[in-house]
Amino acid sequence: MSMRSPVQPPAMPAERRRLQSDRSQQIDLFDGAAPMQTPAWQDLSEETRGTLTSLMTRLILEHAQISSAALLKEASHDH
Repeated sequence: MSMRSPVQPPAMPAERRRLQSDRSQQIDLFDGAAPMQTPAWQDLSEETRGTLTSLMTRLILEHAQISSAALLKEASHDH
């Protein structure tokens, strides 16, 4: 998946049609696939639960650091 930079002009009509076509093809990749059942927390091994808890904690803390840095930067522009 490509990300557009803010300086790129918007997609031309032909490019938009191509991008829309690509998206519909991607959806077809999963057509007919059976959805997976998420296992219950209790069914996971203790090691897996510990790993998931650790990863989620790290994700939340990193997000909080990024968010607070953005808020501090925003506040410094007010002065």
